[in-house]
Amino acid sequence: MVRLPTVTNMVKRWCRLVGLKGHYGSHTLRKTWGYWQYKWHTPIPLVMEAFGHKSQQQTMAYLGIQSRDVARIFEMEL
Repeated sequence: MVRLPTVTNMVKRWCRLVGLKGHYGSHTLRKTWGYWQYKWHTPIPLVMEAFGHKSQQQTMAYLGIQSRDVARIFEMEL
């Protein structure tokens, strides 16, 4: 039986190969993807749906988006 590597193990190996220090895995890629969706102005409800979260607040907390970040968006629109 051939054992295939998991995505997490592949990410860890890639990071080691390029000399990145820290703890990385497939979850890192998922969270980074979501954060960049936010930065590229993808509507939070779409990101929420992609992650399978039950609320926008859950998605925002997961991505580390804080109230001051949201307030800054409204300041830019004025």
